[in-house]
Amino acid sequence: MEQWRFVAAVMMSMTVGLVGIALATNFRGVTEWHVRRSMTTASVLRRVPPWRWLPDVQYDKRLARFVLLERVIGVIFAAVGVMFLIVFAYGILSGEPM
Repeated sequence: MEQWRFVAAVMMSMTVGLVGIALATNFRGVTEWHVRRSMTTASVLRRVPPWRWLPDVQYDKRLARFVLLERVIGVIFAAVGVMFLIVFAYGILSGEPM
């Protein structure tokens, strides 16, 4: 087996798994930070008529909903990282080429 494929598979599965765990557990507020940054970046795309006022309560509700969505996505990423490791270990044990 070529060495770079081994290293690439391990690094990819570890990266996807660790990013998923960080998002799912809100490690050091990384999920909330990412959602706030995404919302401020995407707020330029949202057009609000000048006669309409958006209260801050809606922002908090949207923030909570997007944090929950991103934590679910983090769980999916963590599961994909584990699946990468399982498939990689099976490939090594069975002698199948990657």
